[in-house]
Amino acid sequence: MLVEKLDLKKIPNTLKLLYYKTIIENPYIPVTPYPKQAIPIILANLEETVTPEGVKKPNSTLAGAGGFGGKSYLGSMLAVQYLQEPDYTCLVTRKNYAELCDTNSIWENLLSWCCNSELGELQCESKKSPVPQIIAPNGNTIYFKAFDRADKKGKFKSASYDRIINDEASELPKGILQFQYRSVRNTSKIPRSIINLSNPGGESTEYLVNKFVDGPLPYVSLDWRDNPHIDKNAYEGSLDELDYIDQQYQKYGNWHYKPSQGELITRDELESNRIHYDDYKEYRVLFNVIGIDLAGSGRDSTAAYSLCLFENGKMIVTGKESTPSPYPENKIVNFVDEQSSKYYTNTVGFEGEPGGDKIYSLRHWKKELQELSRSRGIRIKMIPASKSKFNRARPVALEIRKGNLLFDNSLDLENLFDQFIYVHPSPEVMKSKKSPDELDALGYAYSELVRISRTGVTFR
Repeated sequence: MLVEKLDLKKIPNTLKLLYYKTIIENPYIPVTPYPKQAIPIILANLEETVTPEGVKKPNSTLAGAGGFGGKSYLGSMLAVQYLQEPDYTCLVTRKNYAELCDTNSIWENLLSWCCNSELGELQCESKKSPVPQIIAPNGNTIYFKAFDRADKKGKFKSASYDRIINDEASELPKGILQFQYRSVRNTSKIPRSIINLSNPGGESTEYLVNKFVDGPLPYVSLDWRDNPHIDKNAYEGSLDELDYIDQQYQKYGNWHYKPSQGELITRDELESNRIHYDDYKEYRVLFNVIGIDLAGSGRDSTAAYSLCLFENGKMIVTGKESTPSPYPENKIVNFVDEQSSKYYTNTVGFEGEPGGDKIYSLRHWKKELQELSRSRGIRIKMIPASKSKFNRARPVALEIRKGNLLFDNSLDLENLFDQFIYVHPSPEVMKSKKSPDELDALGYAYSELVRISRTGVTFR
């Protein structure tokens, strides 16, 4: 249920005083909420509703839409609102620890806000183990936990919180969002609350739409168009650089958008990125990566793509190989030999992890490429890949549309285009389709080339 504004006349004076004391005058909050940012704070502190059966329900709110709405600051203010009150415990969640404690995160905000020596006797302590924590002098604690799988709900056992703040809630597993209600305690005078801060686009988007956006619980649309503290023209320009799918989520805050096949790229966009390699001979090749997707079943092919980064910043596909043979060793070894003889090849990368449902393991291919690896200093490795083939293809499509990823004019791109068209965001739909082997191979090469170019790591 969309909440665009609150009727100030209907807000009790006690709640207004509470807001002033615990937010505006809070020594741990160095910023002031802008008007729309204040709405979810008020909603989180309402008197809890009681069902006809006499059951109290914690306050639940969703705040977010597009990017740059100030969700991290909002979450930080909500986390410390009651830090000075007796017996307060808060939990901040996110999908993984890297993002949980990353720059511009709630954790980073609170380190600055609460662990500042200028606070004197109010200065809080921070711990990173066993889980990240902000601990106030009175013992109140804000915990930070990551939940990347539904089976991690056991982290809630034997724990209870007055407030739970789910950062980027749509990325959390649905099972986590549902199970955490059991851990909102009912032993404090502080109103129990669960606040979901999120843009759409994660695996639990539909759950949040049904419960909040189209459902009975309050939803506050909050994005770059609402934030008075940013340069809206500059941020809109940044969001315009995203691909079509991310624009729907990050720019427009479209909770009802569902990606579908065929949205990644057009034939004209692919064909317009053909180049004559001779036109680039004046530029030096900085890095070369060969990505290989191994056949996983009898109907799949083994595909290899060779991708070079030139000193002018352009990436160019200089060669490709595809074979349906269940014994592709000779073709792949010859392809690596050909490409590495022309370009300084840093890495030959294979999908995922050794074994599994793939025919050939990393150990086997290291043996097959052993001579080339030794003589030319090539690293043979597995390249971690997103489980979603659709998401794996998105950054490649974006670089093509931007004109940054080009193709030698001699290459046949028909199969690659077909795979861009039929790759689908639903894993269930993809089970009935052939593996997009060429698209995957290009994706492995691209992700590794980006990693190498950022670190500047070489192996020779």
